[in-house]
Amino acid sequence: MKKFLGYFLPILLAAFLLWYAYKDKDFGKMLVEFQSASIPAVLATFLTTIAAHWFRALRWNMLFEPIGYKPSKGGSFLAVMSGYFANLLVPRAGEVSRCTIIAASEEIPIQTAIGTVLAERGFDMIMLILIALTAFGLEYETLSNFLAQLQEKYGSSSGQDPNLKLILLAVIALTAVFIFIFRKILLKIPIVSKVLEFIKGLLEGVMSVTKLRNPGLFLLYTVFIWGGYFLTTYISLKMFGFTHDLGFKAAFMLLIAGSFGIVVPVPGAVGGPFQIFVSAALVQLYGKDPEMSLTASSLMYWSQVFFSITLGGLCYLISIVRANRKIKAV
Repeated sequence: MKKFLGYFLPILLAAFLLWYAYKDKDFGKMLVEFQSASIPAVLATFLTTIAAHWFRALRWNMLFEPIGYKPSKGGSFLAVMSGYFANLLVPRAGEVSRCTIIAASEEIPIQTAIGTVLAERGFDMIMLILIALTAFGLEYETLSNFLAQLQEKYGSSSGQDPNLKLILLAVIALTAVFIFIFRKILLKIPIVSKVLEFIKGLLEGVMSVTKLRNPGLFLLYTVFIWGGYFLTTYISLKMFGFTHDLGFKAAFMLLIAGSFGIVVPVPGAVGGPFQIFVSAALVQLYGKDPEMSLTASSLMYWSQVFFSITLGGLCYLISIVRANRKIKAV
């Protein structure tokens, strides 16, 4: 039952989010709008995505060096791409899939591979936070105007409630005291212990960079990975004329919006959260047309899905063939 719910609940969530996103959309009109997209821009996003995944494979290899393993660059790239392909079918299956593939094709213990992926996750989370802070800083005026509009529409000004900040600080302080007093009881709650173990694994993964031969190169690869994602987002804004005026600052903000959408646990092949978050950012922050914003976010997402199905699926098949050859050779 647990496995059943774990698989079908994300599908139901995806179905609801897709219905919510596209309930008023004319798909015939959207297909016509797709035809007006810039094909060179779409193809360029494939190149930047490949570059990001290639640097991810190179960075992943560096994590194996201190523990005595040297997987091939090609093998790691195949595993990374296979992971993205698996994510299209089952949420969060990509990490397990690429660890399984690298274990079979490069003769690396799967537990070791999983440990390196946890280390990667820590660095990616740090980069996401840094990019978010950068986006908020660059688009401070845009966000301030948006929040001011929300405040005007739904609430009163902060000046009418001068004690609001004090109330929030008091709530935070009381929560911290509660956690400290009842920490032993809270640690016995399964979900709390799992969250703490997850955080501990991330921190251990982040600290493992100090054991690398060239930590500077590792950090550089991390920048290149996220630089590839950023360029993919920026170039995506050039697909349609109505977003052509948006520049690097908007690309940072949309990268964050898209990242939040991607982490929602739904099958990647259909999406839903990504389109909702990115189109909402285009409409609410940059005043773009809702219909075209949904069209643009849909093409951004589904073009990458097409890319992952074709190249990721091919890499998955090649990985299976390589693994079978390794088994027969033993």
